[in-house]
Amino acid sequence: MKLKYRKEIDFLRALAVIFVITFHFYPNFLPNGYLGVDMFFVISGFLISYQIYKSIKDKEFYLKEFYIKRLKRILPASIFVLIIVFIVSYFLLTNNDFLKFYESLIYSLFFSSNFFFWFDGGYFGPNDELKPLLHFWSLAIEEQFYLFFPLTFIFFLKFLKNKSTLIIFIVVITAISLFLNILLIQLGGSIPAFFLMPTRIWNLSFGVLAMLIYVSSNKQHSEFEIIFYILLIFLSLIVDIPYIPKNFLITFSCFMILRKQFPKYFLLKNIIENKLIIYIGLISFSLYLWHWPLLVFLKYYIVEDLTNSSKIILLIVVFALSVFTYHLVEKNFRYKITTSTFTFSMLFIYFLFFSYSFNFQDRKNIKYTSYSADFISSASLTNYRCKVSDNTIYNGLRACYINKIDNKDYDFALLGNSHAQMYVPSFLPKLRSLKREGILLPMNWCLPTLTVNLDKNCMKLAKDYYENYIKDKKIKKIIIATSWWHKKLFDGNKYIDDFDRIKLTKSLLDLISKINKSGKEVYLIGPIQVPLYELPQELSRLIKFKHINNYELEQRLKEDRSIFDKNYIKSIEILEANLGSNFINLSKTQCDEKFCYYGDEKGIYFADGSHLSKYGTNKFLKSLEIIFE
Repeated sequence: MKLKYRKEIDFLRALAVIFVITFHFYPNFLPNGYLGVDMFFVISGFLISYQIYKSIKDKEFYLKEFYIKRLKRILPASIFVLIIVFIVSYFLLTNNDFLKFYESLIYSLFFSSNFFFWFDGGYFGPNDELKPLLHFWSLAIEEQFYLFFPLTFIFFLKFLKNKSTLIIFIVVITAISLFLNILLIQLGGSIPAFFLMPTRIWNLSFGVLAMLIYVSSNKQHSEFEIIFYILLIFLSLIVDIPYIPKNFLITFSCFMILRKQFPKYFLLKNIIENKLIIYIGLISFSLYLWHWPLLVFLKYYIVEDLTNSSKIILLIVVFALSVFTYHLVEKNFRYKITTSTFTFSMLFIYFLFFSYSFNFQDRKNIKYTSYSADFISSASLTNYRCKVSDNTIYNGLRACYINKIDNKDYDFALLGNSHAQMYVPSFLPKLRSLKREGILLPMNWCLPTLTVNLDKNCMKLAKDYYENYIKDKKIKKIIIATSWWHKKLFDGNKYIDDFDRIKLTKSLLDLISKINKSGKEVYLIGPIQVPLYELPQELSRLIKFKHINNYELEQRLKEDRSIFDKNYIKSIEILEANLGSNFINLSKTQCDEKFCYYGDEKGIYFADGSHLSKYGTNKFLKSLEIIFE
């Protein structure tokens, strides 16, 4: 059975991959270009459901054949790229970064890397741009869809023979998935909402809906519709609709385009059916596979921002490799290589990758020389993150148990943003010895304060949490910690300057006063000197590739004490005078009379630009034990 070829699909693929590549190479020029991935999802939903539908209708559908075709379409190019990326990573990355990379590779081999990157941090953070296989998360979503969708779709095609009923059913699934996506984002779960299939299935099911409408009628787009929906795709990259996900408009636009046929002649025919654009659509999968790891490798080595000329040269290399991969790998394995040869080749390569796992443990146990590239890199992203199993809903808000005990009888709360969460390892030894449980009330990137905050949404979030924890009779003690370096704050009406942090200090004291009146004891953890650049990630590479010498490294691992005092000394004096021993001044541990330090011969204090590393939390352990004595 030969499916009807639609040139407009390759046009949409070309747009999608151009958007994604532009976003990765020039994020400031096209900050929403990552939404091109959502276009791929809609197209996949359309094509896979169309293939199954037509095959069943023509009585030519075989499940085994379907899966073999899918694997032949996806695996060869993916494996080819993984082999090259593995070899480069082996020689280029620091040991710590290579260990992380190899874990992501194993997940990628089984198309489950969306789970790995969910647990590993996210997609938009500054450190995420150094993960060579980050883009495989979207392939994982598609393969998971290909695995479960055919059987489900066949079942409903059999029992819901009326297309209208089937369309209604798909609409319901789409609505549920979209609702889960919005709900999870509102609860502070934007990362799992981004990476997981249940909150992504609506993108793919829009494609399924488009297919069902497409085969149910012979309607064609008018000239106006074609122009309007293509303009809508571009508009969706710059327009946000309140209360719905950013990717809704671009997903909906693709759905509207795919649901009808294109006429034989139309105004934009020479653009949509342009041979170069169609060719980019044809090689879009290889372009997608190659562009990201090559960009990561160049960034990894250069460390500093890439020049435009280096980006242009890299884009030429990406295009050349994609052409090679499309013609010599993709097409050969899809159409010329037998299934038995394909199966043997893939199994052999999987075996080789897994064979390397026997050397993996040896690389984990390497002892690093102080201040070496691997020594510095070993601190990277070791900051504490709440376990998924410890997450809970706290009166409609997100929370996490600290030192979780079966009866969930918490008696204290840790309040603040991720710079509160990072102190949890400093508390755990004492909590375990006392068999006490607490609850973390995370406010994403927002401050816990009520009278000033970072924006309007943060102010609302802080008040929502306050209204709940202030009434919680189980909470006897509250520990507040937050980021301190913000120079502009929102006071409920406008943004105001706060260069000396006095307004933040007064707002914290106002909050503490309110909490004290409710009968709860409050401790406030004071500011520490943070590097405000991705210290372990950047310094390790600067040393590895000899961009700096040992003396320059030594200078970068400390900051003049006067800088800290200029920013925070007034706040510290006010807080110590008002809170006494309930104010925890960690600068006494981090700084001496001349310098504040970012590391020592035993470890680096920071996991990134501002969060304490696993070793860093040990540095402040004794200073924080007073809270529970």
